[in-house]
Amino acid sequence: MLIIIGEGPANDDIKYLEEGARQRGHLPLVVSWHELSVALDDRGPRLCAGGLPLAVDGIIHQLSTDALPGLTVLGAVEDGIAHLNSTAAVLRSADKFATHVRLAACGVPTPATAFCPGDRELRIFARAYGYPVVLKQPDGARGSEVALAGGEDDLIARAESIRGRGRPLLVQRFVAEAAGRNHRVVVVGGRFVAAVEQTGRPGDFRSNGPGDVCRPVALTDEEVAVVERTARAAGLDLMSADLLRGRSGPVILETNSFPAFGGFGHVDLRDPILDLIERKVAARRAGTGVPVAVPGHRPLAREDLASFVPPVPSATFVEERPAAVEAPLAADGLRVPDGAPAAGRSPAGEEPVTAPN
Repeated sequence: MLIIIGEGPANDDIKYLEEGARQRGHLPLVVSWHELSVALDDRGPRLCAGGLPLAVDGIIHQLSTDALPGLTVLGAVEDGIAHLNSTAAVLRSADKFATHVRLAACGVPTPATAFCPGDRELRIFARAYGYPVVLKQPDGARGSEVALAGGEDDLIARAESIRGRGRPLLVQRFVAEAAGRNHRVVVVGGRFVAAVEQTGRPGDFRSNGPGDVCRPVALTDEEVAVVERTARAAGLDLMSADLLRGRSGPVILETNSFPAFGGFGHVDLRDPILDLIERKVAARRAGTGVPVAVPGHRPLAREDLASFVPPVPSATFVEERPAAVEAPLAADGLRVPDGAPAAGRSPAGEEPVTAPN
């Protein structure tokens, strides 16, 4: 099993996930996307680390638009390796407006939002929505580059303060009744897993900025239905979403393709994540496809999956490696040795890197 991370060393969430994989008997390899490459020839794309071929059964990744080259690598091999979250779904999730467009098309309630190339459009839609309005970058994260404009006098000034990387901004109707509070919800394989309520600092309209406070919270049946529909619409196997409780019911503010584990101490998020990648690997080995997060279709329930794909014990998942692991992978006929070191050696005259499952 390959776990791909972004910039810098593995964070606590990745270390925790790696530990859970080892406890199940897997051999996880945690690698930064900087160490990965793809070799393309008449045999198709081959995933490499340090210039040497890898053979892996499944991939879990933490990549988003801050690691576009990493997504390029993943996109080249994702048709041949079981993985969580396609590159297309990740790119769409990172684009807040594209997410709103997709969710609205699938009947998911979202706040009224406009993509505005300039100040004239900002003024027009702010008046239409009614002040105060929310201004945000299309690709901001963790509450950064978000402002609340209380009237026309400060609309443009606040817009200028957060424009940063580009001129277009989103203007959004403010859900005043949810100010400073939202629900971070985790959905895995199209099924709701857990939720926490996030509360911002006093005086801060944001609920997911620095210093927020989390506590476990129960969702209503309607809210569960909305977040599960959101995951299917977004096409995300592994998703967190920000849900607001509006006067007319729940609305989805945004989606994220790799949920942070912080605040979810009341539930082990690793279990459903690892369950899902194991089912995907089993389905690929069996030559079948498991509908996990297909827009417009509810995924199979856990009890239904037992008859669709045979259960895969942890020991079998480790020991029954696909034939590709034992087959020649390099042009010179070298093979992947079982238990070889991970990566980082010169490719000259050496065997391919080992392939933890």
